[in-house]
Amino acid sequence: MYPIVRREQFSETSFLWEVLAPDVARAAQPGHFVMARLYDGGERIPLTVADYDRDKGTVTIVVQALGKTTREMRDDYREGDDFDDFVGPLGLPQHVAKVGHVVLVGGGLGVAPVFPQLRAFKAAGNRTTSIMGFRNRDLVFWEDRFRAESDELILCTDDGSYGRPGFVTDALKDVLERDPPDLVIAIGPLPMMHACVEVTRAFGVKTMVSLNTIMVDGTGMCGSCRVTVAGAVKFACVDGPDFDGHAVDFVELKARQKRFKTEEDAANADYAHVCNLEKQLIGEGKRPFRKITQIAPHQHPMPERNPAERATNFKEVNLGYSMEDAYAEAERCMQCRNPTCVAGCPVGIDIPGFIRNLLVRDLESAIATIYESSIFPSICGRVCPQESQCEAQCVIGRKLEPVAIGRLERFVGDHARPPKARPPIGAGRLGKVAVVGSGPGGLGAAADLARFGAEVTVYEALHVVGGVLRYGIPSFRLPRDIIDREVERLKDVGVHFETNKVIGKTFTVPQLMEEKGFDAVFVAAGAGAPSFLGIPGEHAGRVYSANEFLTRVNLMGGDRFPFLDTPISVGKSVVVIGAGNTAMDCLRVSKRLGVPTVRCVYRRSEAEAPARIEELRHAKEEGIDFHFLHSPVEIRVDAEGEVRGMRVQRMELGEPDEKGRRKPIPVDEFVELDCDTVIYALGTNANPIIGQATPGLGLNKWGYIVADDETQATTLPGVFAGGDIVTGGATVILAMGAGRRAAKAITTWLEGGKSVWPIRAEHVAARFGKPAEDEEEEDAEAPTEAAVAALCPKCHRPLEGTESYICCAEETLEWRCQDCGKVSEGFAFPYGSCPHCGGRLDVRSPRIAENAEAITAIRTAFEIELGGRAFYRRAAERSADPILKDLFFRFADMEDEHMRTLSRRYHATVPESSDTLKLEVLSLYSGVAGSPDDPAMLFQTAIGLEKRAVAFFAERSAAAPQGAPEHQLYLELAAEEREHVDLLTTEFARWKAGKPGLL
Repeated sequence: MYPIVRREQFSETSFLWEVLAPDVARAAQPGHFVMARLYDGGERIPLTVADYDRDKGTVTIVVQALGKTTREMRDDYREGDDFDDFVGPLGLPQHVAKVGHVVLVGGGLGVAPVFPQLRAFKAAGNRTTSIMGFRNRDLVFWEDRFRAESDELILCTDDGSYGRPGFVTDALKDVLERDPPDLVIAIGPLPMMHACVEVTRAFGVKTMVSLNTIMVDGTGMCGSCRVTVAGAVKFACVDGPDFDGHAVDFVELKARQKRFKTEEDAANADYAHVCNLEKQLIGEGKRPFRKITQIAPHQHPMPERNPAERATNFKEVNLGYSMEDAYAEAERCMQCRNPTCVAGCPVGIDIPGFIRNLLVRDLESAIATIYESSIFPSICGRVCPQESQCEAQCVIGRKLEPVAIGRLERFVGDHARPPKARPPIGAGRLGKVAVVGSGPGGLGAAADLARFGAEVTVYEALHVVGGVLRYGIPSFRLPRDIIDREVERLKDVGVHFETNKVIGKTFTVPQLMEEKGFDAVFVAAGAGAPSFLGIPGEHAGRVYSANEFLTRVNLMGGDRFPFLDTPISVGKSVVVIGAGNTAMDCLRVSKRLGVPTVRCVYRRSEAEAPARIEELRHAKEEGIDFHFLHSPVEIRVDAEGEVRGMRVQRMELGEPDEKGRRKPIPVDEFVELDCDTVIYALGTNANPIIGQATPGLGLNKWGYIVADDETQATTLPGVFAGGDIVTGGATVILAMGAGRRAAKAITTWLEGGKSVWPIRAEHVAARFGKPAEDEEEEDAEAPTEAAVAALCPKCHRPLEGTESYICCAEETLEWRCQDCGKVSEGFAFPYGSCPHCGGRLDVRSPRIAENAEAITAIRTAFEIELGGRAFYRRAAERSADPILKDLFFRFADMEDEHMRTLSRRYHATVPESSDTLKLEVLSLYSGVAGSPDDPAMLFQTAIGLEKRAVAFFAERSAAAPQGAPEHQLYLELAAEEREHVDLLTTEFARWKAGKPGLL
């Protein structure tokens, strides 16, 4: 790495770097150049040496921000920063001798590389005349340095704002006429050097030019910098860069310089576009920054391997967005004022924030934004079910396809340059913490604990690090180099890993704390014990659990037997029982092992299958057969104990129960399936090893560790637990979220001297800040032996037993904020807090307004909405401004939409309306004085009416009995009207400022 020891800005585009590069400085001479590369993946750019100091070991370069890389040098690098590569010195030095009178011409940035030659020729005893040329006075630099080394200095500006007006060629011609030189040296833009050469040609004065043309390597290897000099091909990087200008074929050289013009023009156009986005998003803070009508209706498709080809190998199926794909998809994000997508993320990533950084091409800030909440963007971007999490809450998803948030997260994780990982200052000061398990929960906790100053050791039972990421997820979904990269980053920050250590056997949790001196233990061992049905035939040899089957392939390389030692036997026909993501992995791995017939058997419908929609689609494309609403009743086994088939019973969905759930009911109809291999993918149970070996550790009735939801504290002081060993099988991001909560709780406990147990949410909040949704939460109690059932992946409501499935497959979900009363709808229940007030959200069951008070509330709401619609329509008709006319009609549509929503939610009929009203009367009613023809008065009247509606509904809510249907209804209606007030107020402010409206 090469540090920038000094940085100086000359103008908006021109700047200087003094780079610490002792080897380059020691060998540098006038006329040399260097090749610089900022980072891995960056381009190599040639830069002429402007100065050097052998004693300090520095080289000075002067740069003009014209292209992508030089703009990055200007904008992203400061004094004290460093960059990857600085190669040189390259080229041949200028031949410096005493020749008499030397004229040195520098144009623009060419001034900088002229300076060391000026100094050298002056030191050789020559008389020197310097001609410096700039477009205007603001761009002038180093005038004093040139004056000190010049017998005569002529400073020119194109616009005449300083010094001699006009071009350097005019000044050069004057010197040639009045004081003929013996040598001219010209350095600057190609057209300027060519013009100087043509001026001196007529006088027969030798003229040297410096040709730092487009280069790739700068060492003579590529030939990109070739130029014809006196009829012979020369290479600027080894034969130059200084040549006799009268012998250079400038016509040919200029033609070669244009070969990347199309690409450069496209890059400059993109840069201008990005500048405009940056102005809107960051400079003006525009939210949202575009209308939904301007957004492409569909997600940019994910490039994928062909199904026929991919089903034969383990190469990654989804190829990831290209740069163009990612930027195009990022522009589908509206940048909402109240981004509901954040509430859909289990760890609360600032999704609009990282997409905003991506929009302005700042990938480093994008990944830094993600790292604030998630340390594994490349992993989570691949395997998290975004369609039921963040993307389910995307605002534009109500009318268009949602923004492909997961794909953008993956792009940033794959392509951004993360900050260099190094141990934090004060590493180990917090104490020693043991992490049991190296899956997503353990790795998430380890990363944060190391950052907070703990000495962290992760214990892994297997011989490699990664847990379920490694043995459970096939490489065609999660390439192993991605896992390796993230683990290496943790090692770089000081996390220590010990493999082949089974906690509960090799060491117990008490031994870790007593004998090995750990101050705290976080158990993230996962829930690895498989589930079976208990039907006849399960004892057969080719009946696998999903864990065994996937471990043999993913971890042990069974697909490469006998080149590797672990075998896998699958036969010619495989049946996988289950329809979750693990089942999809088993099905697709079987197909890749060459099995001709692969079937999925699932007792529920496809809509209830917990697998990701994309995984189901991929499996179908790869030739998997699905048998939904079929339940296995027997595995057929022959006399030798080998699987020969499966008997399945057809199911149908029964009538909805009181919760709206339809259970599968067996039908007296059976189907025989031929197969020779069966794989159970029905979820997992708690592994009992740690629970049995840890006296006093609280377990629920299923054997899962009991831990506090907020702090992950268990019943044992100093012992925390999270992930699947607490909740049962869940997603990568949920496990990671538990690990990060535990890291904060452990840090709080250790910094507090281990004085209070159990550690509670308010203790953590005092150290790290209280989440908005917890502001009114009562003190947490110590964890108890609660019975934690499986949760529906969509609505998050508990299910009967431990089977995970989508219980609300055909429903549009509704949820209500406990604090502000706002009711929202969507495909899946969010994980976070209310985006409007930060309050806690609860799933809301659909209901009919039945009692008289609730019916009155709905009717009152309709009356107010109808009045509002009539007002907006009349205001639109009266307005002469076409923009305001359109805007008020949109406000009327807003009221219509709200009435349709109320009608749907509460099964109420919208009454007939009358649009007869007087704006003058309404303006008085709203408390606004003025003419109804005044647009500002119309806006203020609208805001006043909406505020009166808020006050009306809030008063009614306060008067209604707490918990009564009408109380909740009035709260909801007040929240809706409050949202209208905010929207109208923003529109009014933007209209007054002459800015386009958000609608």
